[in-house]
Amino acid sequence: MEPSEKLEDMSLTDKDKFSKGLMTLLTPIIEEMDSRVVAVKSSQLELNKEIERLLAELQLFVDTTEQPTIQPSIQKLISATKRLATTNVTLKTVHDRIDKMYTQINKGKETVTS
Repeated sequence: MEPSEKLEDMSLTDKDKFSKGLMTLLTPIIEEMDSRVVAVKSSQLELNKEIERLLAELQLFVDTTEQPTIQPSIQKLISATKRLATTNVTLKTVHDRIDKMYTQINKGKETVTS
């Protein structure tokens, strides 16, 4: 018997129980993932601000003095800033997907409770 046939054989209450059980299992996981993504995004924003501040200080130093050997460090900071921006875009995408999943779960809850 295939899984789709098993689902067809299940009574409505079995399907409701399965849906509720699945939602009970997945909801805390998705909520925890969502809160962690938000925390990581916040940390990334703080890190980005600090990198920007350091970059500005280093640029001021470079502008006012002879060119020492910090140019590679500045390039690394610029590169890190770009990677951080890319990571923030990825985190935003993940956060949006988690929000969509959470919305779908809530719609499922409404359907099951209706």
